[in-house]
Amino acid sequence: MLRPATRGGPTRSLALLAFLIPLPFSLPRSTPRTDPTTWHLLAAGFQQRGVTVVESHPRCSERNLYGLYVRGRREVVVCARGDRSLTLRHEGWHLVQSLCLMGTPWPPAANPEARLSRTDRRELQLLVSPEQRQREAEARLMAQLAPADYLHAMDQACAGRLPLGQPGEPSSARPD
Repeated sequence: MLRPATRGGPTRSLALLAFLIPLPFSLPRSTPRTDPTTWHLLAAGFQQRGVTVVESHPRCSERNLYGLYVRGRREVVVCARGDRSLTLRHEGWHLVQSLCLMGTPWPPAANPEARLSRTDRRELQLLVSPEQRQREAEARLMAQLAPADYLHAMDQACAGRLPLGQPGEPSSARPD
């Protein structure tokens, strides 16, 4: 037999439980999901341009590493966390900066830091050395482009500069 609900009784407990159960499903996801179509389009685009996309690498065991460009090689590592298509564009642009632009800023991305979100600008100020800020801001800005626009920009930046053939000899993998 049920008794009338008293302070803290079963009715109140059920009402509280009914409120809490839907909460986890209504909260925003902390990890962005990768759109499979975008991922495959970008990965194929990189492959067509002679760039190897590696999805498994010893450095991926590092807690907060999403990906890295392997300097001196036509190879980008994308770890299985976060929005992998965004990581591929970001790290891929570091490849473009190194192999194609030779360290010079990409003109269409003039003053990239000013065009980033407040959060991105703050992260750059806190986490990136002043001499690397331009490169990092540019990579973050380019990573926001739609896949077709990104690949077009990559082609423009690398016209006649991206060496033909397979990636070079192994080098140390360092995140940019």
